[in-house]
Amino acid sequence: MALLSLIYLLVFVSFTSPIDIETPEGLELVAEGLNEFFTTGREPDYLRETLQNNQLRNIFRDNVVENEDVNSKTCFFCHVIVNLLIEQRRLNASRELLATEGGYLCVNLAVENERVCKGAIERHIDILLYIVDNTPDLDSTRVCGSVLQSIGCSSGNNFNWSIQLPSGGSPFTPKSYDKKQSFKILHLSDFHFDPDYTPGGNEDCGEPICCQSDQGKPNSSETTCGYWSSYKEADTSWKLVKETVKQINTHQFDYLYYTGDIISHRVWETSIERNTKSLSQIYSYMKKKFNVPVFPVLGNHEPNPLDQWPPLDVQDEIISNRWLFELVAKLWSPLVGEDISETVLKGGYYTVSPKAGFRIIAINSNPCYSYNWWLVLNDVDPYGQLQWLADTLLEAEKNDERVHILSHVPSGTSECLSVWAREYSKIVERFANTIAGQFVGHTHQDEFYVYYNCSDDTQAVGAAFNGAAVTPWIESNPSYKIFDVDSKSFNLLDYEEWTFNLTLANSQPSAPLEWYKLYRFTEAYEVDNLSPTEVNKLLYKMAENHALLDDYYKYRYRNGDPGVEKGCDDSCKKKSLCKIATTITGDDTQCRRFTELYDRGQ
Repeated sequence: MALLSLIYLLVFVSFTSPIDIETPEGLELVAEGLNEFFTTGREPDYLRETLQNNQLRNIFRDNVVENEDVNSKTCFFCHVIVNLLIEQRRLNASRELLATEGGYLCVNLAVENERVCKGAIERHIDILLYIVDNTPDLDSTRVCGSVLQSIGCSSGNNFNWSIQLPSGGSPFTPKSYDKKQSFKILHLSDFHFDPDYTPGGNEDCGEPICCQSDQGKPNSSETTCGYWSSYKEADTSWKLVKETVKQINTHQFDYLYYTGDIISHRVWETSIERNTKSLSQIYSYMKKKFNVPVFPVLGNHEPNPLDQWPPLDVQDEIISNRWLFELVAKLWSPLVGEDISETVLKGGYYTVSPKAGFRIIAINSNPCYSYNWWLVLNDVDPYGQLQWLADTLLEAEKNDERVHILSHVPSGTSECLSVWAREYSKIVERFANTIAGQFVGHTHQDEFYVYYNCSDDTQAVGAAFNGAAVTPWIESNPSYKIFDVDSKSFNLLDYEEWTFNLTLANSQPSAPLEWYKLYRFTEAYEVDNLSPTEVNKLLYKMAENHALLDDYYKYRYRNGDPGVEKGCDDSCKKKSLCKIATTITGDDTQCRRFTELYDRGQ
């Protein structure tokens, strides 16, 4: 640091506390203070108070409200802290020291409370050290550019690769949408089964998941966890799992798609043993209760720790996912009806053809998730999966098969690495006439997404539908969907969504759950079917008729009381349009087009 800055530091710290990090001088002083603490173990007088006055409260939770000021601070702290930790590790800092320093920062920046910080760091530290030790040129640009892509810290990262796609386009396939000859697929997603759920527990606990037996008593009836679950940070009780399965079996359907996430949000206490128990319990229950083929995919919560997808050549049992792939290969094959272990063991993906002319491709989209630290080590087509997807679709094209693709993380979410999303979108465009449907999960919201031709940005080439979630986390009613599918073309004709009111259910726990049909897509939005063309037309109608976006907002939360009560203003509605039309993070082409149409309609 320059002499002038050093003098400024001495004078500033003598008379001022805490430091204002909104100024360049303040940023430099904080960096110097952290460096002193990390290097010597001595905490400058001003450091703790400065960190606590610039907190990044719960910044890594999915439901945190966007805040440009907090995002800027987060990027700053990421770059400073990551570079310091890397430098310390290069100087042989121990695992214990780095974990202690990480815990100090996590607590004082209010990322989470002490026990959550300690538990999460303990589960992630070995992965982080492996990556630092095996990446000689690692710096904060690559780390922050991946992990914090969603809040705009991606500037300067070097994530860029591509897969090999066959030239041309898939041959035109007749677009049959015959409602008289159809079958049904039930779409279920995101149980987030919580074996620790405690009725009467504390709903306002301040941790990533509440309603646990060790989180104290509620302060009032308004913060008391309900019998079935809670609208706040709560997951699915075993009672709710069983009742959902019971309700589902009142319908007739031919296949069931499960688009991921069995494990709860108690992220600071995951373990291989704990996750194995929950995965085995849920999938064994599905096998026992459903008499049709079930086609599952992995969710980002399934590994230990969550979100982490190491390359297959990482053999260390502490950080390898071999246990997970072996487990689900064993649990899934009986559900699917055939042995799918060969490719599941390679990365958690598989393909089957349940009937002539129809193929299901289940991919593991979780490695694209930005909180997957392993992208920093090697982000290039994790598990060779997108290349496998393209090759499998080419074979389907040659064999005149129509394909449904199942995955967990939607490509358009801001947390999916942009290069992965770009390559996936290119695959969707190339095989537009082969892909008859896409099914995703992860966001816990009833949403759909439209893919566009990169050379003609007005032509819709694909559509994906989110299964919402059984978990009410957060502010939503539990739900599932039933799709009508053309028996000849396997195109998606329609769907209806079923739910129940959690407030009412918790108020009368001894009464049966009152499930009801929330809406039918073609009726609610006045479209003919679920084809990309029709869904694209709907987007234009939403941009012009803003009342449709009010309906969309209500359906997103499955009519959940607290979600709907918040309401959706113009900014919210335009964000909805952008989310539907964006399938590659950072590409705002469609977002700009539809928000301009929205503004004209005001």
